Amino acid sequence: MAPTTAAAAKPTTAPAAAAAEPTGTLRYASADFGQESMDPIVIDSLWGWAMYDALLTFDPQGNVIGNVAESFELSPDGLTWTFKIRKGIKFWNGDPLTSADVVFSLQRFGSKESTNPWSPYILKNNDSITAKDDDTVIYKALKPEWALKIPFAWTRILPKNYFEKVGQDGFRAQPMGSGPYKFAKWTPKTSMEFEANTEYWGQKPAWAKIVETLVPEESTRVAQLERGEVDIISNLSYDRLVELKNKSYRLQEVGLPVFANISFPGTFMTKGPTSDLKVRQAMSYAINRQEICDTFYKGLGKPGGWWFFGEQTWGFDSSFKPDPYDPNKAKQLLQEAGYPGKFNPQTITLFTTAVQADLMQILQGYWQAVGVNVDIQVVDTPVYNGLIFVRAKDPSEKQVGTIWPWTSSIFYNNVYHSANMFTSTGVHTTSNDTKADEMYAAATAELDDSKAKKLWQDFMHYAYDTMWINVGLVNVPSYFVVGPNVGQFTGRVNRSLWDGYNGIQHKA
Repeated sequence: MAPTTAAAAKPTTAPAAAAAEPTGTLRYASADFGQESMDPIVIDSLWGWAMYDALLTFDPQGNVIGNVAESFELSPDGLTWTFKIRKGIKFWNGDPLTSADVVFSLQRFGSKESTNPWSPYILKNNDSITAKDDDTVIYKALKPEWALKIPFAWTRILPKNYFEKVGQDGFRAQPMGSGPYKFAKWTPKTSMEFEANTEYWGQKPAWAKIVETLVPEESTRVAQLERGEVDIISNLSYDRLVELKNKSYRLQEVGLPVFANISFPGTFMTKGPTSDLKVRQAMSYAINRQEICDTFYKGLGKPGGWWFFGEQTWGFDSSFKPDPYDPNKAKQLLQEAGYPGKFNPQTITLFTTAVQADLMQILQGYWQAVGVNVDIQVVDTPVYNGLIFVRAKDPSEKQVGTIWPWTSSIFYNNVYHSANMFTSTGVHTTSNDTKADEMYAAATAELDDSKAKKLWQDFMHYAYDTMWINVGLVNVPSYFVVGPNVGQFTGRVNRSLWDGYNGIQHKA
């Protein structure tokens, strides 16, 4: 079998010699600081995308490509990953980034101490991580698993010598990286400041300084933008986005779109309506996705909403289509299924958080229109998470036979997410299909990229066209609103705003 190889990463930005010196201050009003983490092993450290470089990265089509590792290769047996480290990268203090830093960062990221959701994949399939020389890192896996390149792209590289000198607490107080923006000042629950790294090896930052402030209230963020006190705001309602667009503010898409969908847990453990494939199909055909996009999402969305799967995701192609709106077909399927008389209970419970409740009420109306009774129960987020992230072992458990919504960003590669949704070991209790297990195992064991992609597409079609345990609703771009001082977003502004700070230009 041929090895899997990534060619040297192509530059994503203009050469350093052509870049002007960074000037001015970019001001961003954020609705939520999240974990306020400087350390990539603490949840995810979103700010870390501005400060650190990742071992690998993603291109706009979801393919994993080189970054700190200029190239990488997987051996024919799928057990040995060889990373060639890009020469010339320096940390902010001038120390060169070498294979020792990569080994240190991989070992720490894949440790039991890490709470980053991507760390367990490295922890569970790690035989050894060594430096062959200053420019080469060898990662030996316990079993073939080509999808490891996904958490490799989530591993940010930290300076080993500096970290060991100042210790973990010292590093978190005064982080050091090789990224395009340097840590300058942090006032917890108030503001975060960065300064441009003028020696950055990639695209040079356009802004000399970035100030991010925490402004939870939407109306305050909007007022600050309109007064010219900030340049970028986010986390706005769809009504507000349209209002600002009509005032000639630019809506800037950042990162991957948000998807919304509905999942069916415990279909194989219940005698309720969701146990029947035709009922699940009917509930999908009953939904007018285009109408939801035009009204609830104010024309900003489009039908879709697959599970962490979209146009930018590896393995996606034009054959994936959202289910059509066909209430007559829905009614026919329900009649064929014997709904409601055949089932006990006859009413389906939908668990949701308050954030998603308005959209769920719209769906409830569509379902009522074709004769499906759905009871919406709004629960706190911890209760909700306990229902969807713990696999049920008994038919009497609360989540069995219910439905629940999920709204989140699409991802570049949904392999690991799909294990939880479409396999019999998934935490969401949505599948016990042995053929799906076999298809997932075959797709993730195949080391040839083109063959693996075809196997994955077949598996995704089986999941959506045969199992019907996850029903897509809509895709909506992740919009930020920018003021008159901000120009185009260029380069790699495709993971998050923080990842792309050095791709935000001045107004021409």
